[in-house]
Amino acid sequence: MFNRFRPRLASAALVSALMEATFLSASAQEIAFDAPSASLDAEVEACLAAEGVSVLPDTQTICYNAAIFPEQFLQLADMAPADRIIITSPGGNVATARMMSRILDQRSEPIIIAGQCMSACAMVLVPGADDLTIHHSAHLSVHGIVMMGFDQWFGWLQTGTKASSLDKLVAGLGYNFPYTLHKSGQDHMVEHLKGQDVDVDYIRTISDRMLSDALDYDCRVDPNAYWGMIDAAHLRTFLGDRITRMEAFAQTWDDPANKMYKSVTVPIADQTYIFERDYDDAVCTASD
Repeated sequence: MFNRFRPRLASAALVSALMEATFLSASAQEIAFDAPSASLDAEVEACLAAEGVSVLPDTQTICYNAAIFPEQFLQLADMAPADRIIITSPGGNVATARMMSRILDQRSEPIIIAGQCMSACAMVLVPGADDLTIHHSAHLSVHGIVMMGFDQWFGWLQTGTKASSLDKLVAGLGYNFPYTLHKSGQDHMVEHLKGQDVDVDYIRTISDRMLSDALDYDCRVDPNAYWGMIDAAHLRTFLGDRITRMEAFAQTWDDPANKMYKSVTVPIADQTYIFERDYDDAVCTASD
């Protein structure tokens, strides 16, 4: 068994993080959520039951229920104008998602986020939308401790290992290929958010929160295996009036609305979790 919330001494950084979490929690409670819409619910239900990219029968609504791959979003680009686009996606490559985000910018229909919006969906498509609805079925989550720097990345799974000057030189020249991949994703995120006029803290805040939660937990997995939930307060803070409608969706792992991933993930904090397969692969030994 794992210890989800292990008591620990509070450092200055932890106190600051806790104060921020308390503020966000209080802010979330103050948000006035929109009531569910029966007509929208019916379309979302139909989309969540579909696969691929299609127009829902008897509507002018496009359903994008797919990973973010070129074949799917190029199909979307060729479709006739619609009243709105429902997106539910497990995500995809960040660079690829940026191309889909540009297509959505060009199309300009309202975007409905429903069901799973994971990884590049939450990290790229959501902060790229200008007319955004969050449906009550939504589960939004950032994939990986994206903004982790080289020093922590280097010694992450070998606690205490420090990068030498040669290690840093090799990485700086692009010859540490795993880190180059990590840094490429980081650079894409920064460039995308700047291009969409969204503060980089949209990602940095959640990445830092996951890092703090991971440091406080007694078992480590690959930095890319952590997931951080996005709550309503965070969306309002960074996207503001780009969100035209927001229904009450899953805010934390324990939230009753969180039905999608609870059975297959291990929480290490209120909003940070690891998929069981990654937890098991890491041979975690955390105990009560």
